Amino acid sequence: MAQFAKGVNYTKQEDPVAASNIIDPGFGGKVRVFHDTYTQGATSMNSQDYILVGGKLPTGAQVIDMTLTMGSPLVSCVPTVVVGDEGDPNRYIEAAIVTGAALKTGPTVAGGMGYVVTGTTDNYIRIAGGAAATIFSGAVVKISVMYVVE
Repeated sequence: MAQFAKGVNYTKQEDPVAASNIIDPGFGGKVRVFHDTYTQGATSMNSQDYILVGGKLPTGAQVIDMTLTMGSPLVSCVPTVVVGDEGDPNRYIEAAIVTGAALKTGPTVAGGMGYVVTGTTDNYIRIAGGAAATIFSGAVVKISVMYVVE
């Protein structure tokens, strides 16, 4: 097998003296994970409602992975959710069908992976009902979010 290509940062490291070859630190830092659970009350959640989960993400944090599952009561339609923050309601996961039988992992939105938290409207992760469905009464939502931060 022959070498096919080199990544951008790999190529820069071959000549680290040139000023233009300063490497973007990318996902450098300490890996942190938060887990949260939410049990929906007696009333189902409408599509415009949302749940705040976890704690406040530090400014500069970058989300690199998340896992979401929902154990829901037997209903005629499957719950659809979006995961984002106050600045962008679907920054991380868009229109995910989530059930207890399957985990949804993300980010699935192109700009969500490696997005750098600015500390303005993006410090809190939120889970919202999708446009076509809702989070049903009695559903247990579980989320784990892995992020890096210096």
